[in-house]
Amino acid sequence: MPSDPVELTKQIKAASDIVAVVGSYINIVPAGKIFKAVCPFHNDTRPSLDVDPHRQRYKCWSCGAQGDVFAFVQNHEKVGFREARAILAAKAGIKLDEQQSPQDHHRTRLLEVMRWAQAKYAYQYLEGDLGEEARKYMGARKLSGKTTRDFGIGFAPINGDWLVKLALAEGVPTDTLVEVGLLAARDGQRGYYDRFRDRVMFPIKDVRGQVVGFGGRIMPNNPLAARGPKYYNSAETPLFHKKDLLYGLDLARHANAGYLAVVEGYTDVMMAHQCGVPQVVATMGTALNPQHVAQLSRYAPKVVLLYDADAGGFAGVDRALEMFVSQDVELAVATLPDGLDPCDLLVKPGGTETFKEVLTSAADALDFKLNKLLERDPNPSVETKRRIADDILGVMASAPPMPGAAAQMKRELIVTRIAHRLGFKQETMWVRFGELRKDHEQKQREAQQKEQDGHRDGGRPTVTVRPDAVLPTTERPRGASKAGPAVAAERQLVELLLSDPLLVSVAAARLAPDEITHTGLRRILAELYGVQAAGGVPDLESLRERLADREDLFEVSQKLQFVGQQMQDREQWLARLLKRFAEMKAEAEARRAKEQLAGASDDEAIELLRRIQQTQQRPPKRGDAAGGPQPDAPAA
Repeated sequence: MPSDPVELTKQIKAASDIVAVVGSYINIVPAGKIFKAVCPFHNDTRPSLDVDPHRQRYKCWSCGAQGDVFAFVQNHEKVGFREARAILAAKAGIKLDEQQSPQDHHRTRLLEVMRWAQAKYAYQYLEGDLGEEARKYMGARKLSGKTTRDFGIGFAPINGDWLVKLALAEGVPTDTLVEVGLLAARDGQRGYYDRFRDRVMFPIKDVRGQVVGFGGRIMPNNPLAARGPKYYNSAETPLFHKKDLLYGLDLARHANAGYLAVVEGYTDVMMAHQCGVPQVVATMGTALNPQHVAQLSRYAPKVVLLYDADAGGFAGVDRALEMFVSQDVELAVATLPDGLDPCDLLVKPGGTETFKEVLTSAADALDFKLNKLLERDPNPSVETKRRIADDILGVMASAPPMPGAAAQMKRELIVTRIAHRLGFKQETMWVRFGELRKDHEQKQREAQQKEQDGHRDGGRPTVTVRPDAVLPTTERPRGASKAGPAVAAERQLVELLLSDPLLVSVAAARLAPDEITHTGLRRILAELYGVQAAGGVPDLESLRERLADREDLFEVSQKLQFVGQQMQDREQWLARLLKRFAEMKAEAEARRAKEQLAGASDDEAIELLRRIQQTQQRPPKRGDAAGGPQPDAPAA
């Protein structure tokens, strides 16, 4: 068995025929050279899923789900890549090497320490004398013993060194407990103290059900309760990243309700599950963000954001609307009656039925926003309507646009609904949307140029890679639009390289990763170059290992590869693209030289004019890259 994880993955994939694997989950029927099936990832009414035995891929032409055999198992079983690989290895009779990398071993040790701590907290809550008040508090919230056990509720005693003493007595390394955020060092290196004291402990688990952090609720009778935070979460650690986590998702993902609801509190989630509404999760005290929505969309096609009726101004609605516009998910907003939180509502007579009705009757984010704006003035003037239209169109304009026919249809439906509600012509709305979009793009360009100028060090600008960079994920039709922004060429370059690993060395000799402006595409390109430089094959399986920290980018890479595989004459496409990159680089250098002319001395001006003349010896033709078609314009 190969020790290299990439080779191991390839061996498992080679032994896992996608037709056989997909056929073991759903019914498939032959249709010429491919197989067809009713897609299991959306409410499919006719067979829209293609399974291609030649390319060993599947694709749904309705919902867009696609990928290889690993992706199918991940999506169907709702697990990560490693779990999917283990499932396929077991099906193929391949024994996985249990030897872990140093990084995996360290993470395993951290998880073991978290399990140890959770068990100690849980014992104090369930059995310990010190946990009696905590049990009474949770009982007063009407949470049953079974629910608290299911969620692993614990209690951290008020003693400042309770966990420290347990760790010393049982040989648990205190430095590891510091690393996972449960202990902290005293000033002057005088030992350690517990970070959680006199708090009900809510274990926070990842989607696989592993404890990665804690949320602690201060006991109401604590003398410091009024001075400190009511809820106190784990600090950021190698395991705990609150912007990526959702409380209760490990249980809610199995609900199969057609949607997942997002609330604010841990006890809200627990009470919902207790009352038979398991499709409920909570954020870690942060607003819902695109990472959360991307996670939720893997398990349900719709997300319901739940607000208290008295939430001041519904501050998160604009953010929700922006995500509704820019993500391929249905996002709805619901409000609770009488300012109650979910836990309080659910314990009332008939509360469960009311809660379910609130969730199922949630308005989509656009209608919710329109309703709130129009409630302020039931008979709005023309100017008020214009401001309302600008408010919503402005949110649309600032949202990252999704390319593709489905995204265009979504935008058209949104504009149609706004125009209908406000009594404007659709043509007028589109013109205004275009103006706001141009204003937003201009501000983005100015900010980017300012950032690049600020980081310039005499050579290429140093661009910081944003970990939350969103990559365009939709395919474009063959022969689509002509000239487009630089990102379009960058995306097409990555499509070509992913479809033909032999082209990577050609591109690496001509184009550096830091010449790529899109942060997500730059990361993919850099990883492909890294595999090539290390003597490996820069294919999708090698990329999978290198993008283990960015599953979203790997999912996009699979889609980009699919597009590249449809292209003919890839070597000629690459030659034209590399030539276009050189032309764009020359154009940029010429622009910079012209900008520097204004304040240059005579000698400097002569040198700058010489540089400008060199870049203009062969001016590029608009929409023409050495006679070939141009890449289309994706989302920026």
